[in-house]
Parts: sequence; structure tokens; C-alpha cells
Amino acid sequence: MSLRLRSRWKQGERSRSLEELATVGAANAWRAACNGVLNLENEGFETSSRAQRIDIIEEFAAFLLQVADRLVYQRFSAEDRARFITAMAIRLAELVDENRSDAQGPGDYRDGFIDKLNERTGVYAQCSYSEEDGPGFSMLCCLGDRVTDVLGPTNRKWAQDQVVAIDGPEAARSFTRALDTLLED
Repeated sequence: MSLRLRSRWKQGERSRSLEELATVGAANAWRAACNGVLNLENEGFETSSRAQRIDIIEEFAAFLLQVADRLVYQRFSAEDRARFITAMAIRLAELVDENRSDAQGPGDYRDGFIDKLNERTGVYAQCSYSEEDGPGFSMLCCLGDRVTDVLGPTNRKWAQDQVVAIDGPEAARSFTRALDTLLED
């Protein structure tokens, strides 16, 4: 069964701002990231806490933000692209903050996530991506490395294989399909 993400607007044909598109993009990225954690757990990879699950979700979200950036690169002007990616990153940071506050108690978790996004941007910028095939092997390996770092040494090789071969491509495919449709409307 494939993951269903929001790809249509409920209310008519009115035009949407970049920020509205980015908010839906962030919600879809979050949902795809949560599904990535669920898939890992269903395959027998254990997480020990909600905080660890959120750590994995953050890695998938950072990866999908980079996928979004690659998708809008040719479609938007540099200024609009920056607005879209910034708005999406801010919304993802809000989701991280809400979920970490629920799991770990009150705090400001946004800055740490934004720092992670900035660091991951530099890493993913070195990776391959094509419009036809999506994230390249190097990009998927970066995601796999980050997720296995969070999971720890147990089953490290198998977790890497799972993320690179199945969960990363599935998350990217579902997210890309939904974002493409939203951007076309």
C-alpha cells in the first residue's frame, strides 16, 4: 500500500501563495518521514523512545526538504525558490518543536533543527539528483548514514540497506508525486 499525501486543494481554484504551498509541502514531508520510521519499525529495527523516532523523522524531513529544493530549482526564480524552501523549513521546524515538546517536555527545539537543516544542506548539495530518477545513490546513502547513526550500531548494515533501497526511495517518490501535483495546480 502506498503512502497517500495531500496533492489537491479542497477549496476551489484560487491561487495559492508560495508560503501556502510550502506549508502543505512540509506537512507532506513530515508525513512521509513518519512513514519512514514506521516502515523501519515494521521491518524489525527497534527505536527506544519517541525522541529517537523524532531524530529519524528529522533526518527524513531534511532529506525531503532537499528533494523539494531540487524540484523547485527549475520552476521558480531564485527569490521564489528561497521563499518556498525557507517557509517549508520554518514549518518543519515548528512540527519538530511541537512533537519534541510533547515527547521531551517544553523547550525550544527549532534552532537545533534549523542548524541540522543547514548542515545537511551542505552534505546533500554534494549528492546526485536527476529529474527523471529523483535522488541518486549518493543522496540516498547520505540519508541512510544519518538514519543508521540514530539507530545505533545494532543491525547497522541492514538498516542502511533498508533506507537506501526501500524507505528513502519510497519517501522521495511519494513526496515528489504529491509536490509535483500541488505545484502544477
